[in-house]
Amino acid sequence: MLKIGVIGYGHRISSVVDTMREFGIPFAIVAISDPRSVEIKSRNDPFLNGTVFYDNEDDLLAKADIDGVMIGTWCSSHAPMACKAAKRNLPLFIEKPVAISFDQVKELREAFKEVESPTVVSFPLRLSQICLKLKEMIEADEIGRVEHVVAFNDVPYGGVYFWNFYRDYDIVGGLFLQKATHDLDCIQFLLDQQPVRLAAMNAQRVYGGNKSFDLRCKDCDEQIDCPESPFNLYYRHHEDDKVKEHEERMCLFSEGIENEDMSNCIIEYENGTQASYTQNFFARHGAARRGARLYGHKGTIQFDWYANRIDVFKHQQPTVHTIEFKCDMPHFGGDRELAFDFLLTMRDGRPSRSPMCAGIDSALTCLWARESARTGSFCDVVPV
Repeated sequence: MLKIGVIGYGHRISSVVDTMREFGIPFAIVAISDPRSVEIKSRNDPFLNGTVFYDNEDDLLAKADIDGVMIGTWCSSHAPMACKAAKRNLPLFIEKPVAISFDQVKELREAFKEVESPTVVSFPLRLSQICLKLKEMIEADEIGRVEHVVAFNDVPYGGVYFWNFYRDYDIVGGLFLQKATHDLDCIQFLLDQQPVRLAAMNAQRVYGGNKSFDLRCKDCDEQIDCPESPFNLYYRHHEDDKVKEHEERMCLFSEGIENEDMSNCIIEYENGTQASYTQNFFARHGAARRGARLYGHKGTIQFDWYANRIDVFKHQQPTVHTIEFKCDMPHFGGDRELAFDFLLTMRDGRPSRSPMCAGIDSALTCLWARESARTGSFCDVVPV
């Protein structure tokens, strides 16, 4: 029986734990450290019957007899918690982003340089069925060396980053780190190349405004007119049939929200390959898309996670090869792979397919993109 300690047992980690239970590999959550421990206990989850709740992460790491650690705290504390867990040298599962500042990246590098146990960073997109197939196709030289990448993420649920806890910039560090971290990791995974310099822009064009930062939708007198009110999401947009569940929803048009609602980034990699990435947070419904075009001399590969589809265009012949995926699993099947990887890192010591170095590389790229957008200049993607 594998014994796991969890620091921050929120929605994301609990969903990963549920996925881990599907494999039939015996494990138990024997220790939890979470400031909401009373709330977690009140759910009476039978899976947590034998779980010991600790007052803080230091006590858990010092006292609990565990085979692995999972970290699902606020984004701003991922790195500090990981640095503490590194001292146990145990298999680790950590949510992204692994860091939200250059100082945190530096601390992670130092803390993990002697750690031998595998770390599984929560990058489900790189382990999705589509991405693993793309990696196989690129390594088989189906389109030649990838010379150019155009990637995109039009987020149909983008409002969540302005009405949920994500609106707190000090917790999340901006939306390069929240969303682009996945996509830029996938590009680096597919290219197997390090980024060397980049330029980025971001802006807040739709959300944000002059409403009170503490204003909740339920207390607003513009329910009928506001396009983002729970009432209109249900009545006009047909986005949600559970309006009452959004009683704690905060106003998307509040002052003090620093998150961008659109951004762009251009990256040059060490072998000269160029990539562009754009993300948008006010697209809706059929406008949703997430994927990329990868161009080689022999052909072009186009894919979209939302469409569950890869198209391969050959440049030397007028043919198109389409691969369709029948996948409705969380994160397009990537969560299943992450859960399995973490189980096997603990049971067999198997190396991670989303290691800490990948988490650091992606965080660093996003931090330099954020810096480029702030300064309006090209930035070298250099270690700190």
